[in-house]
Amino acid sequence: MTMDHSLLCIDLGGTKALVASVVRNEAQQLRQYTVPNQAGVDQVNAFIMRLIADNLTVNTTGIAIGVPSTLDIHSGTVLTTQNIPNWQRVPLKSLLERRFSLPVVVHNDANCFAFGEYLYGRHHASNLIGLCLGTGIGAGFVFNGNLYTGNHSAAGELGNLSYLDGIIEDYASGQFFQRQGIEGKWLAEQAHRGDPFALQQFETFGSHVGHALAQVVMMLNPDVIVLGGSVTHSYHYFKAALDANMQKLLGDTLAQSVRVIPSSLSHAPLLGAYGLFHHYKTHHNNKELANEV
Repeated sequence: MTMDHSLLCIDLGGTKALVASVVRNEAQQLRQYTVPNQAGVDQVNAFIMRLIADNLTVNTTGIAIGVPSTLDIHSGTVLTTQNIPNWQRVPLKSLLERRFSLPVVVHNDANCFAFGEYLYGRHHASNLIGLCLGTGIGAGFVFNGNLYTGNHSAAGELGNLSYLDGIIEDYASGQFFQRQGIEGKWLAEQAHRGDPFALQQFETFGSHVGHALAQVVMMLNPDVIVLGGSVTHSYHYFKAALDANMQKLLGDTLAQSVRVIPSSLSHAPLLGAYGLFHHYKTHHNNKELANEV
């Protein structure tokens, strides 16, 4: 790829989409869009087509998109999308390739985040988990330098595990605040002012996230867990409670064996999509890519 050529990379979330041209591992011309997450499947597809068309240039050589969905990796078909409830069974890769006549890679958004952190985050770890705390909660797994996705890119769907009277996502993502009718940005502003109610809410939230991370550590025992997503901007308000519950559930040895850190890498999901595009381009004939890349 020459210096002038770029990939159009998209991080599609449950409420917002980020789009950038990525050149030599650097995201440029970043734009943000609001996702019509309650719209019908045709309207969501039209939204994605429009944001791509708005950002293509004559130098764009391909499209890489991370989606909050389970997938058929080989065909690039979206199977299920919890936070965009009408966007199911969509042959996204073929739709985009027909529309734009460019090669397209479609992957899970949490896997893009984890792979971006592994490639560019300088964590010096061969076993890394990227955990996204946003509208929902999802994780990507890198084991011995390889991204593990499972058969339908469903590995890491931690948020759907049972917890208390619901699932982990109800308590360890932005949905914890939404269920109480609280806007996360407002709560962070109140916590910054030292408001006791806001600080207590973040403490309770941190305890729930600590529970989720403890399950991950007990199952997979990674070197590092990198936290991303919009909720992580308030990490300093819930870190202490998170650490305390992990210590309680894991004990000293396991709790001290893993580093939990917020992401400091700008636009990790976009960079991960960029890295995955080039990996797939190099290894497109590898039949094992659905399980390990």
